[in-house]
Amino acid sequence: MEKEFKGKIWKFGDDIDTDTIIPGKRGTIPTIEEMKKYAFELLKPEFGSTVQPGDILVAGSNFGCGSSREQAATVLSSNGVRCIIAKSFARIFFRNAFNSGILLIQCDGIQDYCEGGDMVTVEVGKCVRVNGKAFPVGTVPENLLAIVEHGGLIEDTKMRIRAGIKKPVRRELDDAQKRKSGYTMAEKLLKNNAGLDHVQPGDIVITHPDMFMIHDIYTPYLYDTLEKMGAGKIDDPDKVTIIFDHCMPTAVAKNDYAHYNAGIALAGKYGIKKLHIGQGICHSIMHEERYAKPGQIATATDSHTTTYGGAGNFCSGIGTAEMAAALITGELWFKVPEAIKIVLNGHLKDGVLSKDVILKILGDIRADGGQYKSLEFTGPAAREMSMMARFTVANMALEAGAKCGLFEADEKTAEYYGMALEEIDWVKVDEDAVYEKVLVYDVSGLEPQLSCPQGVDNVHPVSEVKGTKIDEVYIGSCTNGSLEDMRIAAEIMEGKKVPDNLRVIVVPATNKVFKDAIAAGYIRTFIEAGCVISHPCCGLCCGMPYGLMYDDERILSTANRNFIGRQGTKKTLSYLSSPAVAAATALAGVVTDPREAVRQITVRGTGGIG
Repeated sequence: MEKEFKGKIWKFGDDIDTDTIIPGKRGTIPTIEEMKKYAFELLKPEFGSTVQPGDILVAGSNFGCGSSREQAATVLSSNGVRCIIAKSFARIFFRNAFNSGILLIQCDGIQDYCEGGDMVTVEVGKCVRVNGKAFPVGTVPENLLAIVEHGGLIEDTKMRIRAGIKKPVRRELDDAQKRKSGYTMAEKLLKNNAGLDHVQPGDIVITHPDMFMIHDIYTPYLYDTLEKMGAGKIDDPDKVTIIFDHCMPTAVAKNDYAHYNAGIALAGKYGIKKLHIGQGICHSIMHEERYAKPGQIATATDSHTTTYGGAGNFCSGIGTAEMAAALITGELWFKVPEAIKIVLNGHLKDGVLSKDVILKILGDIRADGGQYKSLEFTGPAAREMSMMARFTVANMALEAGAKCGLFEADEKTAEYYGMALEEIDWVKVDEDAVYEKVLVYDVSGLEPQLSCPQGVDNVHPVSEVKGTKIDEVYIGSCTNGSLEDMRIAAEIMEGKKVPDNLRVIVVPATNKVFKDAIAAGYIRTFIEAGCVISHPCCGLCCGMPYGLMYDDERILSTANRNFIGRQGTKKTLSYLSSPAVAAATALAGVVTDPREAVRQITVRGTGGIG
């Protein structure tokens, strides 16, 4: 590739998320050629019609944060964007952009000396120059430069196929090698899978994931990518599951059938037997079906793949091109991340949940505070958390930019997975491991937390938000749609009614959760309270039309993101909370502290919620 080139600048600020690059509602458009005209439609609606081949984006920090949707990168490459210069990049977008043939350059300084329309000169691995000023930049790894030079990962993989892909031989570590002290949990999991004696942050390791998951948003693009790569088969179909959850039930009549048909065709062509059609949300099914196990590595075409870290599984989302290449080769490279140890001391009080813990942490370290880090949770409060509570925390570790969020594998983990403790208890925090930093929290005095408009890290205690009028409450998602979450909400709402001017939607995470919630009486409680019950699916959390909001309306949700436009229009005001806050708010019509409701439940003799 050229070592020096020029381009016209499009300028952007900090925290440009994937929903801003290509809105979620456009994510089901079957072709990139049609989709690309909607790039930045909420922020720069002229972009799709006026961007020129060779143009260059200049942005602030955390560019590309949010979901793992590869379309956020491919709509840019298809529009001719050659290079993106930013202070920092979100980890999944970083991979997706290189895989789409876009050169990424990290540079802090140029942003203050340029405007949109200026010309910038890039000297790869040396500097960028604009308006008479030069800014030094670091080198780009050779493997990533090669992918860009080849025109993206598709062409790169085609070359590998033509050369002949050899089945890798995996070295198995014995028990003593697994338990060798002095490593973070992320380091242990990566070196065990890769069969290495030692790893350290920054190392590139070739892993062989134990499980791959694809959901229906990406089935047409994955099928098309595998076809373009010339893949006649994949490495191991038994390690793959396809879950239909984002487009089930049908939300966009013009597009959703294409995703369904592509998923069925994908399974048929490549011999994938683990299909879950309309059975619930992918991340909940992944641990419910025990696909993502403690001590293993899993990957999926979704950013909230970090969920399974609640069980001590190293898991991270990737894009469709990388998924295609990994399915063909059985391999996936990772850079060993730095780690942050988070010690949770004390005991959570009734009415305060694990969602409040992770929201508090997100508010403290911000949306990029864990960028490409492993967040590793330990301490008495972490060990007291149920498996569902741990999955909630790990799920939202991604919202700090984390590569993964990991809990230690203990007796609760072993019981949930039906495994012997001695098989997995090596996944634990070593006191002599090297951490980038250690954060310590005493959760005993923590009050319920809310993420407020418009960003996950705009977090405030309930006492500062109490009384805010809400137009809709949504209880569900892979973050808080478990049976435990249904119980917490139902106990607060039992025997009460929601106001006539408030919409309340409840979505159990899976069919199993739905059936168990019916058996336990929780669904009856919700119906009698005046809630609407929806079939298990991603629903409103991913922007599908099951409760979409309008300008200036306020929604309080137990989901994991409140990006601009994600749950309605760009003027919708979105709040995130625990199911306890959501249930108490559903009864009052305004943001409400659930602890008073919990005290009333305790007085009635049904026990506390926590």
